[in-house]
Amino acid sequence: MKTSDTYPRFVTLNLLVLALLSVSPSVAGDFEEPALLRSSDVLADKLREGSHHRVDKDVRSDGYINYYVLRSDYGDWEVASTPLLAVRVREVEALAALDDVSKTEVFIKAAADAGVGQLKAIKEFATQPVETITGIPKGIGRWFTRSKRDAEEAVAAAGEFLDGEDETGEGEAAPDDDSNVVMDLTEGYLGVSGAERAWAQELGTDPYTRNEVLRSAIKSVAWADRLGRFGMKFAPVPRIPGADVISEVNDVVWSKDPRELEDLNRERLAAMGADDGLIDEYLSNPLLTPTQLTYLTAALTEMDGVAGLDGIIRQALMATTEVEAGFFIKSVTMLAWYHLNKKPVVSVSTEFAVPRAITEDGTAALVLATDYVFWTDTVATAADRFTALRDEDADRSLELWLLGDMSARTSEELTARNIQVHTNLVEVAD
Repeated sequence: MKTSDTYPRFVTLNLLVLALLSVSPSVAGDFEEPALLRSSDVLADKLREGSHHRVDKDVRSDGYINYYVLRSDYGDWEVASTPLLAVRVREVEALAALDDVSKTEVFIKAAADAGVGQLKAIKEFATQPVETITGIPKGIGRWFTRSKRDAEEAVAAAGEFLDGEDETGEGEAAPDDDSNVVMDLTEGYLGVSGAERAWAQELGTDPYTRNEVLRSAIKSVAWADRLGRFGMKFAPVPRIPGADVISEVNDVVWSKDPRELEDLNRERLAAMGADDGLIDEYLSNPLLTPTQLTYLTAALTEMDGVAGLDGIIRQALMATTEVEAGFFIKSVTMLAWYHLNKKPVVSVSTEFAVPRAITEDGTAALVLATDYVFWTDTVATAADRFTALRDEDADRSLELWLLGDMSARTSEELTARNIQVHTNLVEVAD
């Protein structure tokens, strides 16, 4: 399968709106508006439709990542980003497997022996269908606009936004739904039992997923923790570059409780020389799940010795929505992959929204987890800012590594700026 059939590409966002550039900017107003995409054009067939799910044909974009409506036998979701869509599709398969297992004679007998009443039908855990949303989502736009803040102010900035302040001080609060999800999940982390983690391992899912349908279903069967006899198998799903770099993370998340994960992450960050206060802020961030914290910490560990990693920890504190956090963690994970598999990184700069790497040979590289990039004003500003790095070193190579795709206009503009672009970086599991 061609990689372009699976994930759409994405572009430089990391530099953005900071100061006037020394290079000539694009003509004001000469930009693209994010267009409505088609799921058949941006997704592999197996991701777009399966035995228990389908994705709506219309796909909205905020200019950086895609927004899908996933319909399934077990509930409907609006999903931000193609990597998260792959996760949700796997979770639908897991729900179907639980549904099948719950109907087997051996399971029903085990339930009777354990004194458990009739299991609630898995489909009854489903949420209400989502409404089809029109228009351009806000998405991660505020994440890049906020890049004008100093990285050193990230801790304070995160607190302001979680309290409902926008960057102009006018009090634009984060969506209530986001806040409720954060609080509900934070309170529920310690309640995830070892049996639930064992079921998540058998299903190949995250025990701390924000998919409440799956979490409820697993909780309902967690008493049946002898899993081998059920022999559940799943089709491979696409994964982002960097998954192999931190392949031990899933095993760690399945085997350790949240307190043990916190201790492990604290130990790893301290070994890298991170400040105790910064570690406390990072590990207590209510927006990041135990799994997300462990993934990000593992990615940083893989880059141990690279200058400027503490700035990445501060950047993680700037995320104020699930979408922003997911995008940032995927981008950093991909950066670790680049460091180990492409060119060794010697330092990262975090004065912008996403880390910019400098490699041993002096290359400046951006590695971004976007789905599909349009030539918007913020992308143009970022590209010009990136190009301006040649003022420091005329021989410096500029590289952009993108998970997904970009518009023809974006490709033309980046080529004209002599930026080497690598797109469609999705990997397919064997």
